[in-house]
Amino acid sequence: MFRNKLFTMLKVACRVHRRTAVARVRQITPVTIGLITASCEEKQVDYQEVYDPDKLEHEFLIRQASTVNVNAATQLITVTLVAIQDTSERLRDALSKEICLVRQALEWGEDGTPPHHWDQLVAIRGSLCDLKHNLRTLFSYMDYAEKLATVAAEISYLSGNIAASDAICERIDHACRSCNAQKQLTHDVQQESLELQQQAIVAAPNLQDKLKHDNEPKIKNTKT
Repeated sequence: MFRNKLFTMLKVACRVHRRTAVARVRQITPVTIGLITASCEEKQVDYQEVYDPDKLEHEFLIRQASTVNVNAATQLITVTLVAIQDTSERLRDALSKEICLVRQALEWGEDGTPPHHWDQLVAIRGSLCDLKHNLRTLFSYMDYAEKLATVAAEISYLSGNIAASDAICERIDHACRSCNAQKQLTHDVQQESLELQQQAIVAAPNLQDKLKHDNEPKIKNTKT
């Protein structure tokens, strides 16, 4: 009997405790869930304002395309600059050979200069014409390459790719300084060659006539 009464009292106490706990949970839970929901919604709105998938995707593609243009323009400038340097060196070598041949002709005189010496001088002058023509063409290529690189630098800057824009600008500046240096070196050698030819004409007037006379048959042969 005592055990039954004790067991009944414990059941009643547990039921009261459960009802009280459930009531407290029901009172607290909606407010907590509401706060959590509201907080998540606020974070979601802020995240959407910062992250726009379409916008970031387009900007990324434009930036990537501008990088490709910068690389292509850099490669074009590099290849053209190497060609200019190589052609300029070959032109200066040919001018130096012409200077040596003219000096030897002045020392030996018209009668003492062997025939093959005049042939070498005429051949050098023919190669000089070709090299000068090629060099002018390469400088025109460089002008267009610089314009293309400038446009690529501007597009990269506008798309936010500042590093690529700065890199291509430095490359353009380096190419301009290198081309000017090559022009100056070639100009100095050409000036020396012109001064020597003027001296040759004054000292030996028949020398220039001899060169023209030797050059005419070769031009006629090339035409036929």
